[in-house]
Formats: sequence, C-alpha cells, structure tokens
Amino acid sequence: MGIKRTKWDAVFSNAVRERDRWTCQRCSKYYPEGKRQGLHCSHFFGRARYSTRFDFDNCEALCHGCHQYLGSHPNLHREHKIVKLGSEKFNNLISRSNNRVKKSDILSKDNYDYLKNRLNKYKEKNAK
Repeated sequence: MGIKRTKWDAVFSNAVRERDRWTCQRCSKYYPEGKRQGLHCSHFFGRARYSTRFDFDNCEALCHGCHQYLGSHPNLHREHKIVKLGSEKFNNLISRSNNRVKKSDILSKDNYDYLKNRLNKYKEKNAK
C-alpha cells in the first residue's frame, strides 16, 4: 500500500512542476497544457520523510522515463541532484532530511496556505 496523497501533496506537486515550467529537469521535455500527466514531481528523499516531503530543494519535475531511470540508479540520481543544487545546498538538504518533524506541523493549515501561495507566485511569474 502506498502513501496517501493529500491536498498538501497536490498543491506542492503542482507548485514544483509550475516552478520548473512544466519541463523535465533531466531531458528538457516540455509538457504543454492538456498533456501534463507524464510529468511527475520527483522526490530525492521519499515522501514518507516528512522533514523534506514539501521541501522545494528535494523535488523537481521529471518525466516518467527520467523518474524511473533515476529511481533505478541511485548513484546517478545523487550526481544529478548535486549538479542541480550544488554541493552546499545538497548537503543542507541531507541535514534537513535527518530532522524529526511532527506530521501535524507539516500537514497544517498554515503550511497548506504557504504552499498554495508559492504555487500562485510561480503561476504569476510564468504568465509574464
């Protein structure tokens, strides 16, 4: 049984894909409106880890093929993430991933409002 997808997951996933302009961050394939089902919000540290579940550095838009490929090749996924973030940001992400957080703090109304706000800001930026 998988991890339940919440309204926080939905808004965060859309914010990541909007931030990345609906383009795979590995192969650069663009997903136009109406054909966006194949573009995933890929987590470097899995969604079960609440400390980084909604961390924008932890996630990026990847097409199905690139998501599967990097998921099957952890060393290449790590290299890819280091190139995308840089070593310092990657090391900070590792540190954040080891923090313990309360699920109730992450799945709060304030956090939902924050994620929704980020989504709207990315939409506004991309509309320009």
